[in-house]
Amino acid sequence: MPLSFSANSFLRFFGGESSQNTQLRDTYKDGESSSENKELRDTYKAILKEKFKPSRRLISLQGIEKGASPAVSFDEDKKWLWLDREGRPCFRVLAKDFGIIWGSSIQYWRFSEEQFGKNAKIEVAVLKRVCWFSVSGTMEDLQMLKAKTTYEALLELKMTKEARGWQDPVGCYFEAPSIEKTSNTVNFNTKFRKDNRWKTLELGKFTVPENTSSLENDKIRFQLLQTSGYWKTGLVIRCLTIRAVD
Repeated sequence: MPLSFSANSFLRFFGGESSQNTQLRDTYKDGESSSENKELRDTYKAILKEKFKPSRRLISLQGIEKGASPAVSFDEDKKWLWLDREGRPCFRVLAKDFGIIWGSSIQYWRFSEEQFGKNAKIEVAVLKRVCWFSVSGTMEDLQMLKAKTTYEALLELKMTKEARGWQDPVGCYFEAPSIEKTSNTVNFNTKFRKDNRWKTLELGKFTVPENTSSLENDKIRFQLLQTSGYWKTGLVIRCLTIRAVD
C-alpha cells in the first residue's frame, strides 16, 4: 500500500502558512534539537523506509525552495530529500553521484563547495577542460514519490565568463516512468548566459501512478553528450532536482 504524505504534520508544528511561520521555517537551525526536528526526521525515515538512513543534520533551503521544510541528506550524502509547501517529497541528486567521463581526473574536472541559499553549502562539479563531454545521472527508488502527482526533472547548472567551446549543440537524453525516452539538442551558448548564475535545464515531466510500489524497479535517467572536436570549459553542474509540479 503506498505511503500517503501531507503537509499537515509539518504545518501543524509551524502553525500554518502565515508569513511569520514561513520565516520561522526558513530560519530553522541546522542540527537544532527540538520536538519539531524529531517529527520531521521521523517523517523522512518513513519515506526512506529501511533502505536509507537519513543524516542527523537538517539543511536549510532558505532562499532556494519557498515554504519548504529543511532538507535531509541520505545515501552517503549524495542525495537530499525535502517536503515542499504542500508536503510532497522532492529530491536532489548531487553532482558527485553523477557518471562523468574523466570526472575522476583533476586535469579535466574538479569538485568544490559553493554557497547554496543563505545557510547551506553544496558540492558542485566544475569542468576545467574536456573534448569528450558526457554527464549522466539516475534517481532510483521512485516509490518514495507522492502518488498521482506530476513531477519535473531539472538539471541545475551555470556557465562562467570563461566558458568556451560550446559552439555545437549538446545532446540531451531523458527517460522516466510513464513517458517515452526523449532526446533533443540544446545550444548552451544561446540557452545559458555566461554570467556565473545558476540556471535550470528542464529534462522532462512524468506522473507517478496511484500504485507507487510498481515503480520499485524504475529509474529516472538523463545524459548530456557533446563529442565535437572543440575543447569545452567553463561549465559548473550542481544537481538533478526532482520537484512536484503545482
